[in-house]
Amino acid sequence: MTYLDRILDDGTVRERWQEARWPVIGASDAAKLSKASSIPSYLRAKLSRESFHGNSYTASGHRWEPMMLAWAGIPQNVALFHSPQETGFAATPDGILRLADDRLLLAECKAKHGRIVNGPSLPEWRQLAWQFLVFPEADEIEFLWVEVIDGEMRTTEPKHLTVRRDDPKIVDLTAQILPIATELLAQLRLALEFERNIA
Repeated sequence: MTYLDRILDDGTVRERWQEARWPVIGASDAAKLSKASSIPSYLRAKLSRESFHGNSYTASGHRWEPMMLAWAGIPQNVALFHSPQETGFAATPDGILRLADDRLLLAECKAKHGRIVNGPSLPEWRQLAWQFLVFPEADEIEFLWVEVIDGEMRTTEPKHLTVRRDDPKIVDLTAQILPIATELLAQLRLALEFERNIA
């Protein structure tokens, strides 16, 4: 089985992609997983099924993402993939490049509005840790960002940071979020099964 055999949804239809994400723990969910005591609130958020249709910031992200990926030479991705170990753990990296040895290089792109930053925020580090968990074929993720001031890039090129699987932050955050995500997924599955039974 390759990573291509683990596609939950190809991402070409937004509503269908959202439907595929509801019963799984995705990278954007993992970004929020900071405390085991907050699992009930994480579960309520998943069960609310509130569709997010975007705002000016997400529109700006869509504007800048293809440029960042082209600059890095990494093909864009919109598909949702599950982990080989757990179909309920999933992620949609912004970019995926298949390397010569069948390893993968992933990309995560961010547009930072009105801010100058040195790298990922803590939630973004969790998101990167989650993508490594879903993609054991990847040893590195290229974290790319642009700083947008008054609608324009502050620099002529994106900023970037190569994050490795063995980075101490990745190792520590994986150990922190995996037990929370495992319990959250178990509770989510029970809740969804209950919903199906009373429907």
